[in-house]
Amino acid sequence: MMSTSTPSQRHQRKTLLVFLLGYIPFLVAGQVYQKHTTLSDRLSIELSEGVLSILPLTSQAIRVKWEKGAIQEPQEFVLIHHPAIPRFKVEETEATLKLMTSDVTVLFDKQKGAIQFADKQGSVFLKEKEASRKLLASTVLNEPCFIAEQQFESPADEYLFGLGQFQDGFFNLRHATRKLIQVNSQIAIPFLYSSKGYGILWHQYGLTWFNPADNEVALAKRDTTAGEKREEEVTTTAGTQRVSQQQSVYYGKFKVDEAGEYSLFLDLGNMESRHLVIVDGTPVIDQTNLWLPPAVGKLLYLDAGEHAVQVVCKSSNTPKLTWKRTANETTFRSPNAKSLDYVVFHGEHADEVVANYRNITGNVPMLPLWAYGFWQCRERYTSGSHLVETVKEFRKRDLPLDVIVQDWQYWGKYGWGVPKFDEANYPNPEQFIQQLHDLNAHFSISVWENLDKKSEIAQEYVSKNLYIPNSPWVDMFNPEAQKTHWRVLNQNLFAFGVDSWWMDATEPENDALTGKQTFFGLGDFYRLTYPLFVSKAVYDGQRLTDPQKRVTILTRSAFAGQQRYGTINWSGDVGWNWDAFRRQIVAGLNFNLTGIPYWTTDIGGFFRPGRGQYTDETYREILTRWFQWGAFSPIFRMHGYQSETEVWKYGETVEANARKMLQLRYRLLPYIYSESWQVSSNGSTMMRPLVMDFPSDTTAVQQAYQYLFGKSLLVAPVTEAKVAEWNVYLPKQTVWFDFWTGKRFPGGQTIATTAPLDKIPVFVKQGAILPMGTFLQHSGQMTMDTLEIRIYSGANGRFDLYCDEGDNYQYEKGLYKVIPLVWDEQKQTLTIEKQQGSYPGALARHVFHLVWVDETKGYGIGTTPNPKTILYTGKRIKIKTK
Repeated sequence: MMSTSTPSQRHQRKTLLVFLLGYIPFLVAGQVYQKHTTLSDRLSIELSEGVLSILPLTSQAIRVKWEKGAIQEPQEFVLIHHPAIPRFKVEETEATLKLMTSDVTVLFDKQKGAIQFADKQGSVFLKEKEASRKLLASTVLNEPCFIAEQQFESPADEYLFGLGQFQDGFFNLRHATRKLIQVNSQIAIPFLYSSKGYGILWHQYGLTWFNPADNEVALAKRDTTAGEKREEEVTTTAGTQRVSQQQSVYYGKFKVDEAGEYSLFLDLGNMESRHLVIVDGTPVIDQTNLWLPPAVGKLLYLDAGEHAVQVVCKSSNTPKLTWKRTANETTFRSPNAKSLDYVVFHGEHADEVVANYRNITGNVPMLPLWAYGFWQCRERYTSGSHLVETVKEFRKRDLPLDVIVQDWQYWGKYGWGVPKFDEANYPNPEQFIQQLHDLNAHFSISVWENLDKKSEIAQEYVSKNLYIPNSPWVDMFNPEAQKTHWRVLNQNLFAFGVDSWWMDATEPENDALTGKQTFFGLGDFYRLTYPLFVSKAVYDGQRLTDPQKRVTILTRSAFAGQQRYGTINWSGDVGWNWDAFRRQIVAGLNFNLTGIPYWTTDIGGFFRPGRGQYTDETYREILTRWFQWGAFSPIFRMHGYQSETEVWKYGETVEANARKMLQLRYRLLPYIYSESWQVSSNGSTMMRPLVMDFPSDTTAVQQAYQYLFGKSLLVAPVTEAKVAEWNVYLPKQTVWFDFWTGKRFPGGQTIATTAPLDKIPVFVKQGAILPMGTFLQHSGQMTMDTLEIRIYSGANGRFDLYCDEGDNYQYEKGLYKVIPLVWDEQKQTLTIEKQQGSYPGALARHVFHLVWVDETKGYGIGTTPNPKTILYTGKRIKIKTK
């Protein structure tokens, strides 16, 4: 297989191919087994080139590291926790070395050099592909490094998830090609989760290619004849369209020798506004937004033979189009590496894998209770009084709200990105923030790390050389920069009562570390990790300043381990149409499988359809469906560009439908907050792709737009226009209750459920125990003194109702309480166990309204009349249904 090219290009490729074929034996020879040593923490294997170490970090986490020569990575950003080294033993045969913990066996083949991983029953769950481990000498800006590459076998029935948040629409990542860099709307986290029950952390800090496509299509730009105005027309998914003067059309051809599935990959180098690739007259990639990530991939079936392509992009960009034949393999490649380094995590289920991963990379602190309420945001509020009056209007209209957000440019005269209120519109920050607090709202504010160097506040940074040279970005890798930045934020914002941080553009924007020198060295080696240190600076600074206020950071980018810093991510400046909406669901599900559990989007999209949005029925419907989905996202947040995003701006119907979802969200706060405790204490995940709970149900695993919200609620957002019914797949091995009707449905089937514009399809798993609070206007009203407890009978169930002070870190000292509720299906008995623990101000008594759900009671948003009521005082109670 080869791409169509000139004779000269073909000769060059042939020469390269001969060189590589001759080089492969050398690569293998470079890994010939010499000897091994068993140390207290590892199996060290000396190869003919370098040392291959197999390190058991826990009984279920194995690190593999190959180092050559003097090049080493001195920094350890991700694997910060070091549990006691597990007991392990090493056995040798003539052909193999075997390292065994109580849960995982690692087998090294002395002749082939490949490693495979097996569970404690001996079943192999992951294999390196033979002769695929590579560490090739290279340089970046004259600094020595390696091109590190590793391939793994991927059987045909495997499904892969994770890698962060991307806008390419891929749910199952098997065979997908990706370029892992940090840019607006794209978050690169090199952690992969498999339906086979393992996770891989590709432990690199720089650019990483996932399943790279190496066959390049020669593209030629259509030139405009001198003195002649030529307009190009191209076929798009919206029909034939003319190419704008700011765009160019590139043409090319390539040939494949056999029919099958191929990965096509477009890399434009810089942010774009259009991704358009046409193959044989059919658009296969077609996205439009004000800006899009630089690269995007597509899987497609191609017949054997020649294929014609067109690429449309900005005239300022130079497209590179590559392809590859897909195969039963997964590849990681990092061109700026200092070693080959990865960690394999195994578990009986997904939560065990994620918990083990967090145990090493950092566990998740509790967010405050109010963070799970509604966040109102827009671009932008223009004054302190504007913020206050908006919250008053929410209260007047009985629209629940907990957080209001100040977007950028509040700094006014002080200069771009300077974290200081311009007194012209924010004359007394402490006063207006107190007014917000008096209205039972919390205040979040946008801050940046590229503050104007000419500003007065920036002079301290400049004098200490805290900016990255030749860059507008503060060098947040530098511990002194972290301390200085927090001190500035504290003095100018936090001291006035700011509750939460909106850390914008923390990639930093547009992959800005390439070719720059940072505190740790050349930015190319660390270009994925900047957001980790921005979050660290604020988390460490605020916890030291005020441990009574839980750190809450909304940020646009992330890296592995960032969950330890109280962060929430959002999907960046995305568009507003149905396609953009669907892509956010897929992006969120994959992001949540990278161990970072708090995530959200701009409800309704960031870029919206201009002034007509408020009366446009098409947009109103998208906004309503997006809002419904937002109510079942970990964080529930509205935002939009140059828009008055308050729901009443879109008419009475939109407002009424939004109010219904807000009321439901707030009634579910006891459930949501208890699930957040499971995230922090047991490694759980709130937004759960179905592979996490139904890995053996292949139909469930493939559902890209359904998920569990917590362990009990199956959510199926409506992602198409003008539908009255929506098909929902109900996973096998359980029975499901329609949340809105109480009707029961056996699992293992797809049903058509009613989906009017004021409802999102939600089903509850049998055996679930669902606590629901009273109707609230803000989370501060959630006293937990009176709860409706809905029991969905049909299977045994348990729910741990969690309570604490709602803020501060006293829970880390054991100051919280858990009320276990246990349903015994056979005995038809609900047991409310003895209360575990307590905290200052904890209620001594609770009123529980018990409801056994069926088609006559316990469904929908409303409270159930005539429930079975009990008074709970912390002592064990057993209740029979009759």
